[in-house]
Amino acid sequence: MDKELLSSGLERIGISVSDELIDRMRLYLDEILLFNPSLKLVGDKDPDEIVIRHILDSAAAYPVFIDNTEASSVIADMGSGAGFPGVVLSMLFPDRHFVLIERMQRRSRFLKGVLVRTGLKNAEVCDYDIKEAERSFDAVTCRAFHPIYDVAEDVVNLLKENAPLLLYKGQRNSALSELDVLRGEGWNFDDEIVKLKVPYLDEARTMVVLRNLMK
Repeated sequence: MDKELLSSGLERIGISVSDELIDRMRLYLDEILLFNPSLKLVGDKDPDEIVIRHILDSAAAYPVFIDNTEASSVIADMGSGAGFPGVVLSMLFPDRHFVLIERMQRRSRFLKGVLVRTGLKNAEVCDYDIKEAERSFDAVTCRAFHPIYDVAEDVVNLLKENAPLLLYKGQRNSALSELDVLRGEGWNFDDEIVKLKVPYLDEARTMVVLRNLMK
């Protein structure tokens, strides 16, 4: 891994970089590279591509989480998979607690190993389907998960009153189309679409922020 690529990318997002942060992200990347052949965690095999397309992509929403969550918030990452964005965010926000929800046991075991290997104390792994969750959260996020209209019935039960739903999306028009389908199914919500800039990636990224999701 090119440490300069990671450090400069995080700095471009506005994140204060420390040796501890870089070391943890390096250990995380090592785990991904070790288990990717058997678990199919990500499609990219090149370490620098994983840094750009997954780690920096996850980190790009850092300012949005600053604006929409608070210290001591408990934040759920639905369908955490390889840990994007939940593991990355837990490294960036040591004052918040992250719950990584991943129903596939092979991947949930991988995530538990990552938390041990990297020494992250502000995250936990729950190996159940979001339908089975029996708690609500101060915020919920997801990346490369189902369209929101497919899981809205389950997601609404995860959110505390006025809690934000923070969705990583691609192009703005695609995000708008997804919201149109959601409205067409009778859902009401307050929404904001924030443009994200992923360093070294020339592809459109947005974050959809939803509040007061109800039907």
